[in-house]
Amino acid sequence: MKKIVFLATLCLSGLAFSTCATNSAGAANGAVANGITFDQAITDIATYFMGRLPAASHVAITGFEADTEALSAYTVEELWNHFDTSGTFVMVDRQNLEKIQAEMNYQMSGEVSDESARSIGQQFGVQTIIYGRITQIGNEYRISAYATDVEQARSTIRTLTVRKDERLTALLSEEQESLETKIDKAMNGLGQNITTHITIGIGRISLNGTGTVTSLSDYLKRSITYSASQQQKKYEVAADRVSNEYAVSPANLARDIFVEMDTPQATPKPVSSLSPLIQGVVEGDFAPLGQDTQVTLRLVSAVDNRILGSSRFVIPQEELHKRGLSLYPPKDGVLITPAEFDEKQFAMDSYNGKNNTFGFTVVADDLDGIYYGGEYMTLRVYAERDCYFKITHINVKGNVQTLYPRSAQDNNFIRAGETRQIPDNTRYRITAPFGEEYILAAAYNSRFAADSSPAVPLSSSSLSRDIMVEDEQTHTGMRPLATAKFSYTTLPQ
Repeated sequence: MKKIVFLATLCLSGLAFSTCATNSAGAANGAVANGITFDQAITDIATYFMGRLPAASHVAITGFEADTEALSAYTVEELWNHFDTSGTFVMVDRQNLEKIQAEMNYQMSGEVSDESARSIGQQFGVQTIIYGRITQIGNEYRISAYATDVEQARSTIRTLTVRKDERLTALLSEEQESLETKIDKAMNGLGQNITTHITIGIGRISLNGTGTVTSLSDYLKRSITYSASQQQKKYEVAADRVSNEYAVSPANLARDIFVEMDTPQATPKPVSSLSPLIQGVVEGDFAPLGQDTQVTLRLVSAVDNRILGSSRFVIPQEELHKRGLSLYPPKDGVLITPAEFDEKQFAMDSYNGKNNTFGFTVVADDLDGIYYGGEYMTLRVYAERDCYFKITHINVKGNVQTLYPRSAQDNNFIRAGETRQIPDNTRYRITAPFGEEYILAAAYNSRFAADSSPAVPLSSSSLSRDIMVEDEQTHTGMRPLATAKFSYTTLPQ
């Protein structure tokens, strides 16, 4: 059964909750009788929660999980209208909803974790989060609405059983749009607040925000490029050459550090060196949503990293199968499993950059992270402080090997504010086998010896050994001052 989440946010604050249990008949304490109409259920839920919220509250309605987008969207919209009409609560400007949603990086199940709840509270001053799901039970439907107090981490629930009336039947019989239509609508939505014609680059659209790009990423890039080219009054798509120049420009490296680290040391550099042709970058992510896949796209300013707009749509599982697309990358021609993917991410945790003491990043010369057989790759390393760096490569087969420095001729010293191109004495050519590969980088205080050792299988222990280097002066082990990583996917030409 497909589950589609329509996310909308309404800023509403403070709620005194008492836990509300459900009775054996399926309705929450104090609820009206079972078998009510769908509209009556929405009114009841709105009345129930509004009666327990202090005046001028700030609340977020983050979404309802349902079988169709129409049903989910209608539920959120009607709840919104009830809160708005009451005139009692503070509601966010509707034009800013998409920007808030994009910044929140919601869990795609429609539920709100404690971590997500705290993040909402910190960023937007929200103290109560309302969300829910609508599920079929025999010939009836159950609508369960949850309200979570962010500060106290306590929730209350309002659960009602509704009969399948005319309204519900219509919302459940929503006709499926073609994937091309969904992408066209998403691109139109990204630019709804843009008043001038802009030139865009198409960046990474990755799995769960990990940076991993797959055949689905490649398909979405090509489809987004075509869709944008048809909306000529709004967009012009920059050539790949221009986009890739933007991806590795010194100013954009500093921008990437600012986005990922958000530290005082990582203040963005002046953007005068950015290509004047790029005003915005389309980027995003996709994640499993039940048996289907939800895609989130964002249009990000190339100058100051503001989110200019965002859109979401769902790709049914059968659509992915029909087009031969996958959420996960291949390995030796066979798709890796979700468990294998998670295991690999865990093994690379020592390169997550969370404990960096200064701005440090490594990127490839392709904005979308997709390379084809026969192409060449170069890397750009940027550091805010003088340091010595090491680059490690994980190939398709999952083997780990030092990429740089491998010999005494490799100069791995970088000065503060400098951007180094790697390789500087050879070329990296993309060949089979095809699939996902990783580049890991680490920065150190002192010089260390080059490593020309053969590749070893990837594991947490092998990377733990790899990240420790020996100071040439004292012969003591050194931990890195900063780390960075990225993945890219190679495909047959």
